[in-house]
Order: sequence, then structure tokens, then C-alpha cells
Amino acid sequence: MSTSQINTLTLYKNINNAAAGVAAFQTARRLGVFSVLREGQKTAAQIADAVDANPRRVALLLDVLVGLLVVERYQDDYALSQMMHLLTSHDADLGESRFQKLDQYVKSNEQVEDLREIYRQRMTSTQWQVSPSAMQIAKFLHLSEQNEALDILDIGCGTGVWSLSIAHVDPEAQITFMDQEEPLATAVETAESIGMAGRIQTIIGNPLQADLPTSQHNLVILANLLHLLAREEQQRLIQAASKCVKPGGKLVIVDVFPGQDAGDVSRALFAIDLELHVPNGKLVDPMEIKTLIEETGLDTPQYSHLNEVPHIYGIMIAQRPA
Repeated sequence: MSTSQINTLTLYKNINNAAAGVAAFQTARRLGVFSVLREGQKTAAQIADAVDANPRRVALLLDVLVGLLVVERYQDDYALSQMMHLLTSHDADLGESRFQKLDQYVKSNEQVEDLREIYRQRMTSTQWQVSPSAMQIAKFLHLSEQNEALDILDIGCGTGVWSLSIAHVDPEAQITFMDQEEPLATAVETAESIGMAGRIQTIIGNPLQADLPTSQHNLVILANLLHLLAREEQQRLIQAASKCVKPGGKLVIVDVFPGQDAGDVSRALFAIDLELHVPNGKLVDPMEIKTLIEETGLDTPQYSHLNEVPHIYGIMIAQRPA
């Protein structure tokens, strides 16, 4: 067979296995297999008895789950993998419930229901997934050239993963978290868990409506917010954020941007998930964001990809002239 034919067969088999694997996962979830294993290791017979199913067929299903790395096998016993413990805490059905509306969404011209808050809460609860990308940001800030400790304002902080990753590199950095009460509490708890409790201040409020400090911070972060907003709201938020940057300071915008081939599928799925839940939500255009930043009087922003899993994020950094 030719190389192209082998590549086609490989692609087909990968897609086929992925679809079948998801089907097996969902069957196990609906039967209660994962709930049983959360209680501790069990044999296939014990699992079958607990979920009132055929032991032989449960064993076959478990073999698939082992291959998917969501279940681990220890001789005759099965246990949930560490990854599966994380998954069942935040996304137990692999998005099945979220995508039930996909058929109607694709066929319809009607505006979707505004589930922005539910969507953002879910995204906040899974922000640990962006940690590899967040850790990259520090290198783009050239912190070794920084003459003073970072004074960070994290607007719409979520769990604080982006600003905490930067502050971790600068032991004298201070962070002001700004968000609504629930995500703010999560960010503070995260900071406390990594020994940064004494370096945190908070502002409670809606990022679009809160009174923000003027010209007080040498680093202001807007991460994973702009795709939730209409263009007029994006403009207003970028204007407000830029006013918080003191002379010589920087505005950092992190969002889902095009350009990384490894993230094409993840980015497309992100876009569908977003637009299923947020009426005005859509992936941002880097050129439009660049224009909005330049309108604030900041220098022309520098753009870089964050080349880590999930390969969908980019960063824009703009400095206020000293």
C-alpha cells in the first residue's frame, strides 16, 4: 500500500477508535461503573454485581476503559486513574449534556439562551488545564529586566492561574484579584494553597462595571474574558484595563487565538461550545484586539503563541510609554 493509503487507514482507525471509545465511556458512566470505582478498587465481578450487569460484558467494557487510560488494572482489580478522578470532578460526561443542543443549534437561526455565567463557572473550574500555557507567560515578560517588583491587577481573575503563574517567578510580586465573589474566593484559596496568601488583595465586582484603580499597576492582565463579550464591551474593558497601567507598565491579554495547527480541533470545539452558551460569544480576531489596544494610547502590542497544551492560547503585551 502507498503511504497516502496507510495514512488514510490510520486516520480512519483513529477516528473510529475515538468514537467507539467515547461510546464505551458514556455507557460506563450511565451504568454507574465510575461511581462504583470512586468507592475503591473492585474486580470486574464486583463491579458487575454493583451495577446489575453481565460480568463477562462488564469485563470487556473495562478492557476498553483501561485502553483509554481512564481505568487502571492491578491483576484482577480495577481502579479509576488519577486523570479520571480529575475528570469526574469537573466534566463527568465529557460534555455530552452540553452538546445535546448541537443539532438544533446548527439548524437554527435563533439566538441561543444566555448561559454565560454557567459557562464561565465551568471554564473556571477547569482552568487547571491551562497551567502549562500560563507558565509560559513569564518568559515573554522579560522579568529579568524588571527594575521593580510586579504589582499585578488580574481583571476577571477566575482561579487566578494566569497571574499566580507569573507571581510565582517573582517572589516580591503582589496581586490584586478582581472578579465576582465566587471565582474570587477560588483564586484566593488557590493562592493560599501555594503559599501566596500574604501577597494578595481583592476587588469584588463585575469586570465591566467595577471601579478600577487608575495608573497604579505595572502589570494588568485580561485573560480568557474577551471572547465572552460583544465588540463594544471588549472595547470598554480594554479601555478600562489600559487606564490601570502606570507609565512603563504593561497590559497583557490572553485569549484563544488562531495559528497553532496542533490546536485546530480543540479551538474549533472551543468555538462551538462557546457559541452554544453565550449569545454574543465568539473567538476574537487578533487584528481587532490589536486595534483596540492601540486606541488606548499604549504601544503597539507584541503577539506570541503559547505553545503548550491545549495549543489554543495566544498573548498580546502592550506597554504604556514611560
